[in-house]
Amino acid sequence: MKNISKIIWVLTLCISGSLITSCSDFLNPDPESLYTTQTFYTSQTDFELAISAVYAEQQDVYDGQTGMLHFLTARSDDANAVNTNTYSDGADIFIDTSTGSCIANVWESMFVIVIRCNSILIRIDDVDFDDESTKNYIKGEAYAMRAWAYDNLAKFFGGVPLIVDAEYTTAETYAIARSTQDETFAQAVSDYKAAISLLPESWDSDDIGRITEYAADAALGRLYMFMNEPANAKPYLEAVINSGIYSLAENYEDCFTDAYDNDVTKDRVWEVQYIGGLTGEGQTFSESCMPEGYTGSEGYALRGSSAAMQVSTNMVSAFEDGDYRETIATSDEITGTGAEGYTWCTKYSRHSYEPQSSTDWANNLPIIRYSDVLLMCAEAINATEGPTSEAIGYVNEVRNRAELADLLSTQTGDAASLLTAIKQERRVEFMFEALRWFDLVRWGDFVTVMSDFLDEADEGNGRYSSNVQSFRSVFAIPQAEMDRYDNTSVMWQNTGY
Repeated sequence: MKNISKIIWVLTLCISGSLITSCSDFLNPDPESLYTTQTFYTSQTDFELAISAVYAEQQDVYDGQTGMLHFLTARSDDANAVNTNTYSDGADIFIDTSTGSCIANVWESMFVIVIRCNSILIRIDDVDFDDESTKNYIKGEAYAMRAWAYDNLAKFFGGVPLIVDAEYTTAETYAIARSTQDETFAQAVSDYKAAISLLPESWDSDDIGRITEYAADAALGRLYMFMNEPANAKPYLEAVINSGIYSLAENYEDCFTDAYDNDVTKDRVWEVQYIGGLTGEGQTFSESCMPEGYTGSEGYALRGSSAAMQVSTNMVSAFEDGDYRETIATSDEITGTGAEGYTWCTKYSRHSYEPQSSTDWANNLPIIRYSDVLLMCAEAINATEGPTSEAIGYVNEVRNRAELADLLSTQTGDAASLLTAIKQERRVEFMFEALRWFDLVRWGDFVTVMSDFLDEADEGNGRYSSNVQSFRSVFAIPQAEMDRYDNTSVMWQNTGY
């Protein structure tokens, strides 16, 4: 196989009109109507291309103005709420509805991933490969990516239809009823476990960027934490730590520059792959963090975006004095259209390859960093065993990298105190990484935290805080899907929408 980040951009040329389906027909894999089921999936090369198409869809759904990273960041208290709702369908001030383009993008892209993975898993055992290990690795990747899709679908929407064991006609597909959120999570858990049993611990340089066994371990650990099952999360997170493969980057900025894409010694456990060079496979999120017209005091060829998100005052105040991460992640000295008076996210603006356009950034975007594994493991240990020296040590390891002292004894005296410290550490470590919203949901904190946030003078001064209600722990089912199903006994809208 080949480096995943280098072959995604040629994928459309290789299999245009066959494997890659449009959003309008991604749930219509009729064998008689698809080229893929007639002549594709007959060789090892076909399956290598097929799994690359899965990564390509992940790349698309993660980035962009309607992508997950932008949308979930805007939903949280990381970003200034009042100035971001135009590009987040109002999710930042909790007025999002079923007609938003962001949730439609997530729903459609995640099911594209599901269908593409199903197409691989249904057929791969019937095809001879040059070696069985490659076949197993591709199966593992398909299980992992399907798990990631259902993991996110459940977090975004609650229960969704589970399409896993066959390809269906359009009529059959729209007769499959929504499962519960717990059932959808269970499918993701099962798929992650299948992936872990098949994936390699690491890839050689020719295949760098593909998901590994330990990335799947970390993802499953994160899912168990969301499900409030820390005892189940702990062994999977410990597997990553005990592997000896991963370590914190010495410098926080190295976690985000393209100079260290996929470098396991720089916090990189699982990243969405991008490539510059005007290939059409660069990312735009770095631009979304800068004001329009920004050129950069360092001479960087940044152009900024009219859709740029500002860092909230609340977020800035969360950093402790002397926290090195604040100097890397934020700046209030940015120039550009509408830049004055705001703080901007600069953690994604460091690069070795100089982008040639606003869509040409080569920086990979993080899904899971090693610091996340350490903090989740600390949280899992604290929840099951209390504030042990091991749990405290993991938190201090992250703090020390940020040039902060160890936690005080008052912060580690009991499980509740350490959990408070972990919540604080996650807030500042993962600013603008789309983790904050789901953290608030899993902790049961989002109503209080976000309503208080929207009470602040800089965030609407209370005009929007009453919008934050418990039913908004999940988003609306996209109206286009409600219309396609046209059967509320099969596809019903989430309560409150």
